[in-house]
Amino acid sequence: MEYDVAAFSELSDTGLHEVEAGELKILLARDDETVFATGAHCSHKGAPLKNGTRIGNQVICPWHHACFGLEDGAHVEPPGQGCLARFETRVADGRVLVEVPDGAGEHRPEVEPSARRAGGARIFAIVGGGAAGLACAQELVRRGFDGRIVMFSDDGETPYDRTALSKTYLQGKTGDDGLPLVGEGGLDAIGVERITERVERIDAANRTIHFVGKDGVNEGLVYDRCFAAPGSDSVTLPVEGADLPGVFTLRSHDDARRIKAAADSAQNIVIVGSGFIGMEAAAALVSIGKLVTVVSQETLPFESKWGEAVAGQIVGQHRDKGVDIRTNTGVTAIAEKRGAISAVHLSSGDEVPADMVLMAVGAKPRLSIFGEAAEAAGGVEVGPDLSVDASLFAGGDVAKFPLNGRGYSARIEHWRVAEQHGRHAARAMLGDSLPFAGVPFFWSAQYGPIHYVGHAKDYEECHIEGDLAAASFTAFYVKDGKVIAALGRGKADVTADLHGLMIMSDPTPSKTSLEAAGWQPKTLL
Repeated sequence: MEYDVAAFSELSDTGLHEVEAGELKILLARDDETVFATGAHCSHKGAPLKNGTRIGNQVICPWHHACFGLEDGAHVEPPGQGCLARFETRVADGRVLVEVPDGAGEHRPEVEPSARRAGGARIFAIVGGGAAGLACAQELVRRGFDGRIVMFSDDGETPYDRTALSKTYLQGKTGDDGLPLVGEGGLDAIGVERITERVERIDAANRTIHFVGKDGVNEGLVYDRCFAAPGSDSVTLPVEGADLPGVFTLRSHDDARRIKAAADSAQNIVIVGSGFIGMEAAAALVSIGKLVTVVSQETLPFESKWGEAVAGQIVGQHRDKGVDIRTNTGVTAIAEKRGAISAVHLSSGDEVPADMVLMAVGAKPRLSIFGEAAEAAGGVEVGPDLSVDASLFAGGDVAKFPLNGRGYSARIEHWRVAEQHGRHAARAMLGDSLPFAGVPFFWSAQYGPIHYVGHAKDYEECHIEGDLAAASFTAFYVKDGKVIAALGRGKADVTADLHGLMIMSDPTPSKTSLEAAGWQPKTLL
């Protein structure tokens, strides 16, 4: 059915406009005399794309910075699963008319199973069944790979939304059914073979993946190309009582399921560690009425990353919400009575009542499969195209990769970066030698979103625009006259606009250009 949705004269060449066609929300974007029409909401978490940042004929989602093509609805950059539906348009008598087929929705599949080609003899292996591995498999199919795709994933689950575990899952807002990134059989539908056995090592010289097969028999798979993104394991502390029931780490769906079940009956919860997992879990658990104490060895959590002002705002909000944050101290022992946790003893001499403990003291990348050199280096050194050698590529938590425009390499443990790596590695495995140029971005949820774009290994200045006390601001991190990263919260968050600028023109725009633009990067797009 064709719907009359808007006056052509009301559409600006740079704007995004949401309209209705029957019960369907549609996003309109004008390009000279042409009007594009797509689904109006992000396929990741449903953000209204009318509030996104337009860069040419693409739009960046305002919530988690997924990127979509406005001409065809393509899912250009993660996160999320699914492209935007595209609708035919025409302009007649000054009105915009949109054709909407019966039963149409706002989205279409990330990869159509019908696109899967077959018959090729090559074997492309993927080590790691997380978001990076899924992204790699989908991109291989999208690019027409016709050989075998074999994915190793030792947790036995289809790829799922790991970012939700320390946020909405612990709050009960996301259930088990809401975690999978693709439905049951989704990998089968695009011809991905899955091996749910543990990989022991990758023999790059002989292009062989060694794994423990059924009945404990060692097996090997010879590959033509391999993408390895095995992720990380949780770190724990060697303290008395760390092995008691009721002491948890959070890395997997199973971990989160056990924590959530224990938290249902727990009241005094101690979180050891004040990084992102610990502080997100604190925010989630205090919001459902738990008494939460965070034990931090730092004087001010996040200060080393984001500076005193920003860290103070975030930590102050935690305290306002009722989280007891003990700083400059560590854990010496976890006490028990009759087999159950009773208290946590701190190096400060304090004793904190506890009936559940979450160890959130960091993650260790799974490097053993790459050999001793990678373990000693703390990461796998990869080339600009993410290659370890001509046949092996690495990404996600384990990869130390050249950061575009920075002149140095970094290992970045961000979920979205891992997805970007998966897509790029697939193209590289198929012969594309272009360097990885993705802009790093990640988000945290602590009483509202925290958005961070770019990468600041260190910085010389933190310039803040907005109202820090009201959690409505953007903090720009500057080094050598360049804006290398920014953190945003609330209505004054312009990180999506800065992200667009970093994509379109310069991954490190000059401080003077942003100053001249009143620190509004959108005016420079």
